[in-house]
Formats: sequence, structure tokens, C-alpha cells
Amino acid sequence: MKSKMGILAILGILMVVVFVSGCTNQNNNQTNTSNTTNTPNTSTVKAFDVKATQTGPSTAKKGTSVTINGSVTNHGSAVVTDVKALGQDFTRNLGTINPGQTKTFTYQTHIPTDQEVQADFGANATVSNPFHIGGFAVTCTDSNGSIRTLNSNNLNIKLS
Repeated sequence: MKSKMGILAILGILMVVVFVSGCTNQNNNQTNTSNTTNTPNTSTVKAFDVKATQTGPSTAKKGTSVTINGSVTNHGSAVVTDVKALGQDFTRNLGTINPGQTKTFTYQTHIPTDQEVQADFGANATVSNPFHIGGFAVTCTDSNGSIRTLNSNNLNIKLS
């Protein structure tokens, strides 16, 4: 039993010596001295950077129509072509948008009355307040010929 313990102790010491020598061996701790140059990215404008937004009134009344203003802006450094804005009830062909250019359009949307909603959805249905208008979609072709899609913001109009 004592001889087994002695052998285990010797093996343990041997393992520690091998480990320590491996960690302190100068050939195992080499520093990479390759010459690498980091070139900072000085370009802050992406080639494709298009944003779609919509604005409208902050308040409205049930049973009225409101005008929503849409815009698509090219903040990128490359031209985008075949630009289309698509909503639930409209499609606008905006054509080509150059870098720094914005194209705008308007559309009308109807805010129903509770009676109009009840005719479609039952006696307990009401118009939500605020009235939610989902964003419109934009499709366009970037300078590499890839078709891109994005969405505008949503609107919430408080009903008075």
C-alpha cells in the first residue's frame, strides 16, 4: 500500500514538473511579431442606406379621412432604382433616388366609426384608440442589382 502511494506521489510530482516546464519553456511562449497595419475605416456612408418614414396628424375623429405623408430618403452613397412604396391600399412608383435625395408622396386613409366596425365585426367591436396605421413597405434595387426591402415606421393617431 505504501509503495502504491509512493508511486502515485512520484507520478503527481512528475506531472507538475512537466506542466510547469511546458508553461515556462521559451519555445512555447513566443510572441507573434508579424507586421500588421490596421487601416481605419474613414468611410461613414454606406453604399446602401435608405430610410422610409411616414407622418400624419396626432389627433383625428372617427369617421374622417386623414392624409398621411410618406417619404423615402437615400442616405447612402449609391443610386437606388425601381423604388416602390407599397401600402395596404396604395402603390407608389418613385423611380430612381440619388444619394442625398428624398422622394415624397401622400395617401389618404379612413378612420372608421364604431358603427362601421360593428357592421363588419359584430355588435361589441369598437375602433381602437389610438388608431394604429401600420408602416408601408419599400422595395428597390441597389447598385449591385440586388432587390432590397424595408419598412417605414407605424403611426398611432389619438382619436378625439
